[in-house]
Amino acid sequence: MGKGFVHKTLSFPIEKEIDNKSGPIPYYAVGDEAFPLLENLMRPYPGRGKKRLPLNESIFNYRLSRNRRTIENTFGIMSSKWRVFRKPIVAGEKTVIAITKAAVVLHNFIKMSEKNSGVRYYTEISNSDMNNQEMGALASVNQLGTNTYSANAKIIRNKLKDYFSSDGAVEFQYDKLL
Repeated sequence: MGKGFVHKTLSFPIEKEIDNKSGPIPYYAVGDEAFPLLENLMRPYPGRGKKRLPLNESIFNYRLSRNRRTIENTFGIMSSKWRVFRKPIVAGEKTVIAITKAAVVLHNFIKMSEKNSGVRYYTEISNSDMNNQEMGALASVNQLGTNTYSANAKIIRNKLKDYFSSDGAVEFQYDKLL
């Protein structure tokens, strides 16, 4: 999959405009500091500890992190219920997609049944539980790339940074950072 990001062979949808100022933005995956910055893989701006980032870069990092945590929580919930997600799935792409869709449908069915009956069929894991355990296929990874990146990747990240600080801003992002 990593080679697919680098060589742009993954099947991402066609880029779209997010506002009338930025121009088209490609679809991208969300990663943390371990991943390289690519046009189709966004990572946070570097700077922790003593180095204080400008507000708009902090907002970008917060929004990216919030998005990444949501995805990680979703996979955490799925792997806590369905063992198939606790390790890499050895199957073809169509089979992996079918397994994932089936798990989502079953999850939604169970959640609707819980809502209608008041009975809980399984317990979801909390954020703190997820931070304290390895998650099989979603286990932590070491540094996967260098700090070098293309000019286009930097331009895309800057456009997203500007968007999150203007037209795409949400009230709660300032509450978390100020």
